[in-house]
Amino acid sequence: MIAKKDFEEVYSGDTFKQLSLTTRSLWSLKLLERQECQTLSEMTEKGEKSMKNPDFNLFKNLLFDHFRSNLETFASTTENQEVYAVILDCYATYGTVNMKWNTLDSFENHVRKHYSSYTEDKLYGFSGVKYNVGDFYYEDSIQPKEIKTFNSLYEAKLSEYFDIQNEESLNELTRKFINILIEIINELEPTFSQLNKVDSFIAFIVEHDSDYFHYIKKTVTIQDYYKAFPEIKEYDLYLDRIYSLPIDHQVSHWCDLLSDILIEKDTDETSSYKQMNRNKYDIEDEIKKLGSIAASSVVSLFEIFSGYNPTIDGSNILSNQDTRWLFLSILIDIKNVDEATIDRLKQILIRKNEIDNELQECINIARTLHALDSSRFPEEEYDEGRFRLLNFEEYKVN
Repeated sequence: MIAKKDFEEVYSGDTFKQLSLTTRSLWSLKLLERQECQTLSEMTEKGEKSMKNPDFNLFKNLLFDHFRSNLETFASTTENQEVYAVILDCYATYGTVNMKWNTLDSFENHVRKHYSSYTEDKLYGFSGVKYNVGDFYYEDSIQPKEIKTFNSLYEAKLSEYFDIQNEESLNELTRKFINILIEIINELEPTFSQLNKVDSFIAFIVEHDSDYFHYIKKTVTIQDYYKAFPEIKEYDLYLDRIYSLPIDHQVSHWCDLLSDILIEKDTDETSSYKQMNRNKYDIEDEIKKLGSIAASSVVSLFEIFSGYNPTIDGSNILSNQDTRWLFLSILIDIKNVDEATIDRLKQILIRKNEIDNELQECINIARTLHALDSSRFPEEEYDEGRFRLLNFEEYKVN
């Protein structure tokens, strides 16, 4: 029997970005596991499992038959209308996977019940509820016990590799697990043909410790990818245009756009950018890709948003510390910054400490300087409430 999620009792309420963030890592799990494995029987059971290897061939065959049976059962029902996605929802660190799918009707019902206040950008597209697997209505039935046995052996083997710090074998095992799922999706193609699908139907893997769409191009053609997410195609074309510009023009473009987005300035550029479901973090990523050549412009943005210099149109910006941290975090990730840029940042630190009395932000600037040149600047030291930089003089004299 096909399982249906009871959203009246529990529903995720997550956007895909929230869902794709890992809640438990293998590393923290195994440290906890070692602490909790107290009894002799537990240790014996763990030892027996570690001696066995998970049977991937059996796992694949059982899982394929299970998923195919579920889809065939669903295909024979009256609910088999306008299926737009099938997702294998997995944790590679546990060897667990469930199949989930959704129809336009179930999505629209779900929105009416739980997301009626959401704007379209939060509902649709690659960043919306529509493709958030946690909000899908249909999921596979209880899996055969042999699959559960595989999960247990797989996790025990990962734990064994972790304990002996065999990272290569650990990564190889998780890759094998993901590759099995890719093969299953590809082999389910004939079964997908029994579904009444929308034209933009896609089937892909979501691995919770990876970016949400990390594996989508393994099972979805670029044509179908663009069909499901036309805003991504539009953005790719947009990037092609920006990348064709000289490097210094690219720096100016992204820094100007970031500034306008942060102050919520309504321009043709910001409007079209938002229509592609993009935000300040996408711009941040593009600036980081440009590397050291963008560092000086990032410091200029920090100065502008500190109120030291006016914008291009002559206006002054008063921003909060959290907004300005964005620029410092970009510099930290860029890493390779020239001495002139570092000296400018040092002068900002001195001004904020001695003139502006923005003592708490001095801690963030000191942290950034240390990250950029640890041989020149020490680690930041601050008071218990993190209100004041205690070793300011060490930065001033360097």
